[in-house]
Amino acid sequence: MSEMTLTDTAIVKILGVKPAFVRPPYGSYNAASQEVAAANGQSIVIWDFDSGDSVGEPAKKSEADYQNIAAKKPVNILTLNHETYDSTAHEVLPFALNALKAQGYSFVTVAECLGSTTPYLSQTTPAVRDATWKC
Repeated sequence: MSEMTLTDTAIVKILGVKPAFVRPPYGSYNAASQEVAAANGQSIVIWDFDSGDSVGEPAKKSEADYQNIAAKKPVNILTLNHETYDSTAHEVLPFALNALKAQGYSFVTVAECLGSTTPYLSQTTPAVRDATWKC
């Protein structure tokens, strides 16, 4: 069973939902991962703007990059940010939201951005933890 399928199984057990979209780690994917996603009924989604936080970009650099992308006014911007970095959560994202809002952008889910009505392929009741739950 692929890691993608194992992850889907865990998400369904824990949250009771099967995501319609997959973001591969590091944005790295190949034909095999595309086949697994397709077999699972999912679409692979990749960002078109990276804040740079995962490679150590200072908050001010990320903010300048957000200002530049907002000024270019592309139709959609799908960003990559890591809320696990304190500066991203408390400096970069508040700045980015204000900069993008000032340029007339609205904020929607990936599903909405891609024209879907739901981010889930299915929804059910989360499972009760049992012996099959393993890390």
